[in-house]
Amino acid sequence: MVAVAPSDELAGRSRVRLSELRERRLMSLPRGTGIRAIVESGCVAAGFEPTVAFEAADPLVLLELATRGLGVAIVPASLAGAHPDLVEMIEIDGPELRGEVALAWRSEGPMSPAARELIARARAVL
Repeated sequence: MVAVAPSDELAGRSRVRLSELRERRLMSLPRGTGIRAIVESGCVAAGFEPTVAFEAADPLVLLELATRGLGVAIVPASLAGAHPDLVEMIEIDGPELRGEVALAWRSEGPMSPAARELIARARAVL
């Protein structure tokens, strides 16, 4: 999804084509992350090289930057409910940007309470 400040020209829209972001300053996760690779390949498929003005390792930081009007943040759809009063979330309309999250753990042997809790939460959310 695209996150923008309420004052942004895209605010109020429910969908935006990725190609419409050609001239915009984008904010994304750093190179080497799965989401960044998906964004870059999506932009290339839409016919342009993205201009990434800001990078942050935490998608919530990208939302914070968007609230300040520093650019267009491309973040996972799972953050759609974060900061609804400060940032507007807009669906990206093609090409589809999708990725996978994988979590692996030992099926046998001892497991710490923290690991058990992480796995339980991941199963509930994912």
